Amino acid sequence: MEQMEVKAGNSHLNEKQPMNCSTSSKEVKPAEKVVTTSVFVNHAAEIAWHQSRRKWIGDQSQQQPKMAKDPIISWTTTYDELLGNNRPFPEPIPLPEMVDFLVDIWQDPGLFD
Repeated sequence: MEQMEVKAGNSHLNEKQPMNCSTSSKEVKPAEKVVTTSVFVNHAAEIAWHQSRRKWIGDQSQQQPKMAKDPIISWTTTYDELLGNNRPFPEPIPLPEMVDFLVDIWQDPGLFD
């Protein structure tokens, strides 16, 4: 089980104060209390998550390298042309390509004027 130390004390204890050097153990007072609390980590759930992820994405070493495709969205396509109607796209648009398109559109000057 993993544990984490939590130091609890008053904020004024961080100020510089003269150190009291005493040889008697009864007179030594710690400047701050050290409280140890345990943090629960569900290792079984983490292992199960990684196994499910491996099943979902497959074995990357066995996959063929993907051929670079031409982009589906033309660089001249406008927001209204692409998203201004309810027609389905002629073919699926990969998420990274759609994100790039939207970021470019949102960064165009005059969009938020």
